[in-house]
Amino acid sequence: MDVSFVCSGAEPFQMEVGFFDTVRDIKEKLQSRRGWPAAAMSLLHNGDELADGDDVHGGGGIVEGSVIHVSLIVDGPRQQARRKRAGKTRGEEGGAPLRVTVVSRCGAGRVEVAVAARAAVSALRAELERAGGFPLPAGGGYFFIHRQSVMDEARSFEWHGVAAGDEVVVFDGSVTRGPAY
Repeated sequence: MDVSFVCSGAEPFQMEVGFFDTVRDIKEKLQSRRGWPAAAMSLLHNGDELADGDDVHGGGGIVEGSVIHVSLIVDGPRQQARRKRAGKTRGEEGGAPLRVTVVSRCGAGRVEVAVAARAAVSALRAELERAGGFPLPAGGGYFFIHRQSVMDEARSFEWHGVAAGDEVVVFDGSVTRGPAY
């Protein structure tokens, strides 16, 4: 079904939403199509905030032609807490260092890695391959997941909302995305 989305500072637009999609699914679609971080989004329908676990039709009451307001949380308490944990100084260009735990999908490997908050996720791939010892799929056919979202390797850890102590999971395979219309 087609649903209209309104966000301040952006033109209203329509997007196809599945009948059984969850609010989290919608946020992920918006993230991939508009570049808005899913973790920084609140979706409102008829004045009520939609919970991530709600399904579109049942809990959200969204039907064909509904209007959903997208609110981007610029500097909420969650981001403030992350900033405090990451440290108060950002002397290097790569941002504050983060220690993240990288886990293989089946739990065969687990390693703690230090990365720069503003570094591209591709730096993690390079570090894991350079260090060796972590069970990686052969041929570089793998991708990273953080909080149930695929990580774009061209984007930074900060953009993905990664905080110190978070887990990043290595999944076997590859991800392709169709063109954003």
